[in-house]
Amino acid sequence: MTTSANTAPQASEATRGRPRNQQTHGAILEAARALLRREGETRFSIEQVAGAAGVSKASIYRRWPTKGALLVDLYMEGFSEGVRQDARSLRAEFKRYLLATVERLKDPLWRRILCSLMAEGQYDTVTAELLRERVVGPRRQAGLALLQRAVETKQIPNNLDHDLVLDLLFGPLWYRVLFAHAPLDADFVDRLLKQIEPILFPVKAAQIGAARSKESSARRTTELPPAQGESQPAKPRKP
Repeated sequence: MTTSANTAPQASEATRGRPRNQQTHGAILEAARALLRREGETRFSIEQVAGAAGVSKASIYRRWPTKGALLVDLYMEGFSEGVRQDARSLRAEFKRYLLATVERLKDPLWRRILCSLMAEGQYDTVTAELLRERVVGPRRQAGLALLQRAVETKQIPNNLDHDLVLDLLFGPLWYRVLFAHAPLDADFVDRLLKQIEPILFPVKAAQIGAARSKESSARRTTELPPAQGESQPAKPRKP
């Protein structure tokens, strides 16, 4: 009886303790999101987040060892999924992923988080490593696997530099995110893929080019005036 009475409160306390931890975790993330949206990178710090969340700095550092680690979690929590390496269509999958990324980065908060991570990673090696391990690395590995699968299914040639193909695809997106010199939208994705497709699908690009050339040549032939001395075909009489 005594043992049961003593163990019941302990189990109850353990049950109550877990939601409190989750609540603290969620409160920190919510405070960090709000602070980043309201103040931007300049005032985003562990001290500011702790004050906004009503927790100690130690509570934050137990979960995130650096500000950059917290920013990585903020960025990743809103990212649904990366490149699906088992997708059947290479073209369709890259378009889906680019469009999903563009749609998400229309939100100034996510764009600000990404830019903050890039800035943080320039002088903080821990953040730089987190970016490579959790943001860039998994998506790049999935992209490489997708390209390899496309080679095996004969969607693309087997002599392409896969690393460079990914750079060509995602480099322009990062450039626009960082410098904001031009819009990130569906039109950007379509134009980007249009430039990359001749590299990925050279046979199809050649076929399209030949068809267009033949069509253009036929159009010019029909538009040429009759040679000198040749009579023009008689026009049909109206009834």
